[in-house]
Amino acid sequence: MLARAAMWGLKRIFRTDYRYKKAGVVLMDLSDKEARQSTLFETSVRRLHSSEVMAVLDEMNSRYGRDTVRLGSAAGIGRWVTRFDRKTPNYTSNWGELPVAR
Repeated sequence: MLARAAMWGLKRIFRTDYRYKKAGVVLMDLSDKEARQSTLFETSVRRLHSSEVMAVLDEMNSRYGRDTVRLGSAAGIGRWVTRFDRKTPNYTSNWGELPVAR
């Protein structure tokens, strides 16, 4: 079904006067939504509502523009800065952080 859709799209945009480069897309871990792995803290009720939430997000983004509404876990939200004040030393990968015996 995916290959059929890709061929349909290609037939619509293909032009003989352009040079094309072969490329691929890898789709991993595709499964039925019923076969989804649950998490320790997820209830079956919450899992049922997640598809409804995604449908509302999709509807809002199609109406008001792409990325108008996003999940908080999505990349690019806010400006995140890594803190190094409690970083574990790199004893095994950085010679400068080896402890010195005196």
